[in-house]
Amino acid sequence: MRQMHNPWYQQDGGARLAQDRACIAEMFPELSYRIDETAERVFLDGTITLLAECGIPTSIAVRVEFPSDYPQGEPRIFEVAGRFPHVPDRHFFADGQCCLWLPPESRWKSNDPDGLCRILEEVAVFFDQQLVYEAEGLDVWPGGQRSHGDEGYLEYLQEVLGGEQQLLAVFAPILAGLKKGHTQSNDPCPCGSRRKYKRCHKQRVEEVRRRMGREYLQYIVGRWNAPVTEIKRM
Repeated sequence: MRQMHNPWYQQDGGARLAQDRACIAEMFPELSYRIDETAERVFLDGTITLLAECGIPTSIAVRVEFPSDYPQGEPRIFEVAGRFPHVPDRHFFADGQCCLWLPPESRWKSNDPDGLCRILEEVAVFFDQQLVYEAEGLDVWPGGQRSHGDEGYLEYLQEVLGGEQQLLAVFAPILAGLKKGHTQSNDPCPCGSRRKYKRCHKQRVEEVRRRMGREYLQYIVGRWNAPVTEIKRM
């Protein structure tokens, strides 16, 4: 028999939805919930208003979409009125979704009772950076950023491993779980530090695997062919 289940917003008597509603009502009162019972989907629609130092407000229309596995899955935020160009250099996907960070660097914490409002605060900062970029005619994004596509993931891997470019080549097969990269905990660390692997890079490697998943790491390693080429930030 097909196992029945309740959508996330009905679980625990709707506790998480009630918790988020209270946070939104206090911090982002211009946003309102919309629940599609047929599709079992939840949305937040409305505006986020930024106030300039001179007191002039700027309202930006947004839509928040909650995944079916929320709160484990991170909500997606869209700029829906075309106030900003939806292009990679402005950190938007073509459909208007805000590209806030690489998935393995996400700041979303599913067990944070104020997690939704914290994410929307990040979105407000993101929109403020968009306005600064336009007002000051900047050539460079006014904040930390990654390169687009695979290069952004390679930058992330390189930084996690210690920042040295050659370490990425050394650990690539280990990260992807390839046979030639198999290393035991008590083996010398492949980085050449002469320390045991478990006391050197093992924890970092396992954290990356947890955040990115073996399948995607294999894809990145497969796309990235040695010898290593210099990774340049955009």
